Amino acid sequence: MEKGRLIEFRLHGERTLAVLDRPEGKKNWVAIDAGGQARILAPKQVTYEVTATEAFKPTDIERFLAEVESYLDPSGLEVAWELLSEDSEATNPEELAFLLFSEQTPAQCYAAHCLLSDDKLYFKQKGDRYEPRPASQVEDLKHQLDAASQRDRERQGFIDRVQQVLAGETIEWEASDRSRIEMIERLAAFGDECPNRAAAIELLESLGRPPQVKAAFQLLVELKIWSEHENLHLRRTQLPTYFSTKVLDVSHHCLQDPPPDTETNRLDLTHLKVFTIDDASTTEIDDGLSLEYCEDGRERLWIHIADPTRWMTPGDPLDLEARRRCTTVYLPTGMVPMLPEELATGPMSLNQGQICCALSFCVELTAEGAIDTFSIHPSFVKPTYRLTYDDVDEMLHLQLTNEPEIEALANYAKLRHTWRQSQGAISIHMPETTVKVRGDEVDIQIIDDSRSRQLVG
Repeated sequence: MEKGRLIEFRLHGERTLAVLDRPEGKKNWVAIDAGGQARILAPKQVTYEVTATEAFKPTDIERFLAEVESYLDPSGLEVAWELLSEDSEATNPEELAFLLFSEQTPAQCYAAHCLLSDDKLYFKQKGDRYEPRPASQVEDLKHQLDAASQRDRERQGFIDRVQQVLAGETIEWEASDRSRIEMIERLAAFGDECPNRAAAIELLESLGRPPQVKAAFQLLVELKIWSEHENLHLRRTQLPTYFSTKVLDVSHHCLQDPPPDTETNRLDLTHLKVFTIDDASTTEIDDGLSLEYCEDGRERLWIHIADPTRWMTPGDPLDLEARRRCTTVYLPTGMVPMLPEELATGPMSLNQGQICCALSFCVELTAEGAIDTFSIHPSFVKPTYRLTYDDVDEMLHLQLTNEPEIEALANYAKLRHTWRQSQGAISIHMPETTVKVRGDEVDIQIIDDSRSRQLVG
């Protein structure tokens, strides 16, 4: 090294140029940067020396960098890699400058050095030379860089959408947002025991929130993803409270283009009067009752169960999701459905006035209440009445004659109950309640073991 030589070193990780001014001790040098700042550098700190016939001054650095800037085209590096990789030929800044620019001026050589030292794709440094990477490795690195770039875009997009919601705007969350929302949810639910807690804290801080569990909870409330009364015990069970995009897409497609019915010989029972009896709040109507009067005087009881398998194919995403969840979970704060609502409360339910697919059980009883004959049929039914337990109790109390089937079904239920007791069955009557929680309001009701409930039970 000599006085007036332009050198490069790293300051806080950033590339910095300075001009050597004078020796300092046996090995070190004092270098002056473009701002006139003097720095003592050891030879090992110097990452590049600009070779020139004339000495540089600190005031020349700005002009030199402007000239270098005109040569910093990363696309040229790819062209050089294609040429050099054919023979696996290594290069250095001076050789690359000649290959790219057909000259080797100080600015061109330094530009080539910058391109090579910043490159993480086409070349790898080995000593003072740079070897072209194999094509397969370049493809892998491109894929990794593209994936990282996509993650960065998705992360920034999520941050932007959060700010929009907090500003009162209405937005549609992207599919990629779900994993980040879940990360914040886990932090709010599990606190210090949250898996991948560090990443959750980092995400929270990038949203301008303090790295605290209560801050995660508050953010979810402000985003209207959680309520201020969110059931954290439920969250900690990790019971799935939403459906994946894939399952929702299959559900929507199922409504638009239903799969073929695997039951090609469904029994048409749409002529029967069908009663569905549930609580007023029930949205998934999964059973109904009919009474058929035969011409020979016999009476048949029909129990219709909604057939959700009509709308699923074994092994498809809907089927696998139903197997994973097993059942709809009813809670004081609401329910966690087994299947997407648009299906569960739509074609999978026995909805009044609509032709529905069902599994129907036909039963004839003896005079004592024993089962005389029975049969099971995939069927079509058309529910006639959507009744509540209170409706049926009132109809039985008033002994309405315009719907005699209700009274008859209640009598058959009583007859069957008496027969079962005669066979040694034991009835255990325990108080049953419903608990509904809405914000700060808690509603507790005791369910009476009324005739309507005995009829359905």
